[in-house]
Amino acid sequence: MGITDRIILTLYTFLMAVVAILLILGSLGVIPQDATLNFIATIPGSWEYALIGIILLGVSVRLLLAGIGALGVNTLTLSEEDGGKLLVSKRALEDYIGDIAQEVYGIYGVKVVVKMADKAVDARINASLEPGVNVYEVTHEVKTNIKETIKKVLGMEVGDIELFFKQIKETKQNKA
Repeated sequence: MGITDRIILTLYTFLMAVVAILLILGSLGVIPQDATLNFIATIPGSWEYALIGIILLGVSVRLLLAGIGALGVNTLTLSEEDGGKLLVSKRALEDYIGDIAQEVYGIYGVKVVVKMADKAVDARINASLEPGVNVYEVTHEVKTNIKETIKKVLGMEVGDIELFFKQIKETKQNKA
């Protein structure tokens, strides 16, 4: 479940808590029955309440799908045998590829986003570069290290590796 889903879940939980409190207060007679009946009488024919209902239904379905992991591939099956499955999570791949990329001299601040397919993976690497490194050599070394290491350790192919350098540090000479 991503951060967006967690925020939606938090807001949804607060909304459901308010509804629960209103139900409790209504059943105990704290909220007058006339007020409740007047509110219910305004619902038919009001498109605003229909819109609120549709939004709540959509949020409920999204949270349900996010909760069971149906919104995107979160694991990749490496092998299936009689004894069970061997799975690797998307987050584990992203962390591992990030560690491999950071082993190359001149790379720092690495963040990785992985797209998983059947027995293959594509990666987008966002990183920063130290001053004075050759961008082409560093890029080639990062790609080669990732492809070889993932093939050796996990036995799977790495498809496209996209490197995006968001910053190149300035040298001390350029700052003066």
